[in-house]
Amino acid sequence: MSNKKQDQRALTEITKECSQCHKDFPRNGFSNKQWRDATKKSPTCRLCAEYTKISDEKSRPCYDCNCNLPRKEFAIFQWSKGVEARCHSCTDKLSRKVLNSIKLTADGKIAPDKKDGSDSTLRERPDGILVCAHSLECCDICMVDYTLMNDYTRKRTQLGRQELTQEECDAVAKRNMKGSNVRISKKICIMDGLAICPRSSKKMRCPCDEVTYCSAGCQKQHWMIHQMTCKWHAKKEEEKKKAREEKEKHKQRQQVIKEAAEKTAANNLTEQQKNVARMEAFFAENNGGEHSIDECAWQLGEHPLVIGGGSIRYGRNGEEFIKGDVAKIYREKMDIEWDGSPRFGLGPYVQEKHPEDWIAKARRGKSQRMKDVENDLNAMYLNNSK
Repeated sequence: MSNKKQDQRALTEITKECSQCHKDFPRNGFSNKQWRDATKKSPTCRLCAEYTKISDEKSRPCYDCNCNLPRKEFAIFQWSKGVEARCHSCTDKLSRKVLNSIKLTADGKIAPDKKDGSDSTLRERPDGILVCAHSLECCDICMVDYTLMNDYTRKRTQLGRQELTQEECDAVAKRNMKGSNVRISKKICIMDGLAICPRSSKKMRCPCDEVTYCSAGCQKQHWMIHQMTCKWHAKKEEEKKKAREEKEKHKQRQQVIKEAAEKTAANNLTEQQKNVARMEAFFAENNGGEHSIDECAWQLGEHPLVIGGGSIRYGRNGEEFIKGDVAKIYREKMDIEWDGSPRFGLGPYVQEKHPEDWIAKARRGKSQRMKDVENDLNAMYLNNSK
């Protein structure tokens, strides 16, 4: 019962004092465990807890001014740099020094020092090592870091060849990152210390498990950089690419199956049945049904000029379709020889109209229109014979 009362009393308290920085913080300034633990009269705030996770030191010398300062004089991302950490004052001085060294044009853009617009800070030593204008591989003033490129150069020189394998490149990069003094806790926002970072208690971990953000604004600002190395994003993009390729392959397989089925169906038709489909397409095309000849020819597996270049002859037995001489048409009009293929002189077939089953029409036989024409012709021949 006493424990419950203590918990209720702890929840009703408005603020508590941090045991390390001795500042009063509201409820959201502490973790749930620190706030609820009644045995700790002065719990540790979130910020001090993060500092402690990086290092138990309460103070350390600044990298530039060498003054031994308490950790509150360092930004948390600077504190994570270890012996290379800079205090707030030195960080501001360095920022002003860098900004003053940048030459701007009238429109506010950075002006290149050289006429050709190249990077004036880059220098290459005779051994191929890249350095800045201050002869450093990593320079905060020039804002450059050539250490990784130089490690690749040293590895190529050591092996005596111009190219490295992927395994060798990965090993060099891993060794380069291992030697870095930067150690950031998973619970620290990657944008901590910048003006845009609200330093909220909310922490959002990227699915790649590499960086943490405290707000959506921090994530949006950092995404342009992080998306180049985010393993989760790369995995998703690869999955999307594979899905698109698989969908395209499935579509091609379905098209091949459809073409094979149509070709088999067309081969099972008699010439008389094919003539029925040809005449129907011929009349449909001439009565406003655009692309009917192309569609019918594609399903029958023949050149469109077989139908389009053909004619219909009327006789006592009704309508008779005369196929077009494709070879003659190409020879006389274009002076080229037809190779016998169904798409000779044409591009790949594209569906231009609502698909119509011309194979089914051929199997059904003569339409009512054709039967009526045949009856009229028979009656006419009978009247003439009397």
